[in-house]
Amino acid sequence: MKEIKIAESIKSDFRGYNYLSNLNHQLESSLFEQINLDFSDNRWFEANLCAVLGAILHEANKNLNDISLVEMAGPQMDIFSRNHFLASFGGHKISDILDTTIKYRRNKLSDDKLIKEFLMSELINKPDFPKLSDAAKKEIIRSIFEIYSNAILHGECTDVFSCGQFYPNKLPPRIDFTIVDMGKTIKSNVNEYLKTEKSGIESIIWALTDNNTTKPKEKNIPGGLGFKLILEFVKMNKGKIQIVSNDGCWQYSKGKEELRTLDFPFPGTIVNLEFNLNDSSFYYLKREENIRDIIF
Repeated sequence: MKEIKIAESIKSDFRGYNYLSNLNHQLESSLFEQINLDFSDNRWFEANLCAVLGAILHEANKNLNDISLVEMAGPQMDIFSRNHFLASFGGHKISDILDTTIKYRRNKLSDDKLIKEFLMSELINKPDFPKLSDAAKKEIIRSIFEIYSNAILHGECTDVFSCGQFYPNKLPPRIDFTIVDMGKTIKSNVNEYLKTEKSGIESIIWALTDNNTTKPKEKNIPGGLGFKLILEFVKMNKGKIQIVSNDGCWQYSKGKEELRTLDFPFPGTIVNLEFNLNDSSFYYLKREENIRDIIF
């Protein structure tokens, strides 16, 4: 039996992503093992990161391991039950009476209609989310959905994991929504396409640059990472975007980029979108000329 102690605090930051990448590193060689993830020391686990943990455990289950989450304290068990994460690993679902969770999901691209409806109801239409025109809502949904579709197209995987959490007591209050795939990394795709040896960070920056894409030119499908509109919105909203893939960890926040290299490469891609809820602006598209407020 393998027992792994979960750290005291896991947040949506470089340290948290590095820890989760290390956890994957510890699990990926396991085969036909009983694995206990011991939460007895854990006091804070940002619930949106259930998307990352779920993706890691899903891969470990493919190797016929039997994984148990043990010694979980009441607050963690409560939030992981309310966001339906535990239900995917032998636990129970409970009603989210606080309405602060965005449910843990494992989707296939064929679920496109369900994904878009989920994003609208669970994220964009929440009362505390920044106000958007109907046209802007559709464009934000399209942009987020492109992150899902690129996981399938570029990552060449079948499943995409997501989960989110409202943090109303933070300053400023925020929503974090995390999307994860365990397919080919951005670094692998970019270097195969360019026939180069770029680092994880260099590959993410290349993929974020306008008009750069590794999609086959003969296919009439969207390219790039799909971040142009969502990044523009996050900049005006004073939110945050994080991308983790292979050994690269990229973050945009407060008008600047932060670039870090992970100690343990992540064998897929993590995208975390953080939206600032302390935002009274009304957002609309440039083509909506009859509205007068914030344009993007």
